[in-house]
Amino acid sequence: MRYNKILITGGIGAGKTTLAKNISKILKTKNYELDNIVYEKRDTHVKNSPKIRNEKLQSILKKKKWILEGFHNHPWTHKIYKKADLIIILDVKSYISKKRILLRYLKRKLSFKENKNINKNFKIMLKLLEGITKKRIKYLREQKKVANKFNKNIIILNNNREVKRFLEIIK
Repeated sequence: MRYNKILITGGIGAGKTTLAKNISKILKTKNYELDNIVYEKRDTHVKNSPKIRNEKLQSILKKKKWILEGFHNHPWTHKIYKKADLIIILDVKSYISKKRILLRYLKRKLSFKENKNINKNFKIMLKLLEGITKKRIKYLREQKKVANKFNKNIIILNNNREVKRFLEIIK
């Protein structure tokens, strides 16, 4: 089956962006990060107004092909679940997510490239780690519930081996 509209969701540090980039290369489809729709400035977590957020989202959903990835699970995201041909939920172990968050933070902090669209803030990194500890199970349960409500084509991937197998299948 050929997928034109894919939603990738899962916990913080689950590998959503990496998977989206890999699928994007294979399917030659542009991928979008929900954080870039939600936030005007990701490094300080300054949010777009709901009007701007919704306009950005609508412009993507109108396209024939897209890959959207993100952790957000609010009523405004439900239209993504409805329109997706495939929903991929990444459900990795929390210690893996925490390791990825720490490594991502260190890479960004040590990078000499100036990129205002990425988070290099230590306090925000600590909040992300805390979120994995306190909210991971609840958020994943909610994402699975919403996915099942609006879409029946759902794949849950739990580790790198399953991700690699999936990528081989879609090639």
